[in-house]
Amino acid sequence: MATMDAPASDRNKGPIFEQLQQNNLFLDSNASPINTLEVAAGAGVHSVFLTDSLKTAGFNLSSWLPTDPDELSRASIDARVAESTDAVKQIVAPALPLTLGPKGAKEAIWRAEPLSDKTFDLIYNVNMIHISPWSATAGLMEFSGAKLNEGGALVIYGPFVVDGEIVQSNVEFDESLRARNSAWRIRNLEDVAAKAEAKGLSLSTVIDMPANNKLVVFKRSQK
Repeated sequence: MATMDAPASDRNKGPIFEQLQQNNLFLDSNASPINTLEVAAGAGVHSVFLTDSLKTAGFNLSSWLPTDPDELSRASIDARVAESTDAVKQIVAPALPLTLGPKGAKEAIWRAEPLSDKTFDLIYNVNMIHISPWSATAGLMEFSGAKLNEGGALVIYGPFVVDGEIVQSNVEFDESLRARNSAWRIRNLEDVAAKAEAKGLSLSTVIDMPANNKLVVFKRSQK
């Protein structure tokens, strides 16, 4: 299986890594081993690039589990990992199916060991919530609230409406999304944050990114 092309992922992988590295957005390099799950990993560009880059930067990245509901995407992820370095191959696991609904993951595998609750330190999700129904966002928060360790982070990247403000290019993008699928749209950050808060995830950081996107970090509360 050949790897799939993902131009947007190739464009945004570098800026996202820079922010993760510079701002210590989830855990620092001296922390306990970081177990990561990537939701909607697509072609696998970020799975390989961030694993390699974060490890090289000194982060104690022990595992990276890519997921996607699409079988062809999962095949692309695995093919991309197979073409990568030995270090990446040791960290990135074979891609698993993960389909999000309002109650979290639909697949039974996520309700069994070793993937049961409080398994991950970082959940990473790029460019999903605007090209999926709201139930997927609700499911992401339900899933993350259950699967993140205390103090763990959910990192989301994409376009958002913030305090009712949206740039003209994103207005046009939003119109095109709705024309393609009536359930798609650029989400209000306040709505996303409220859904997260209800699942024990507090809004921690919002960073402006290129092309009018944002990097948003939620932290799971520590008891």
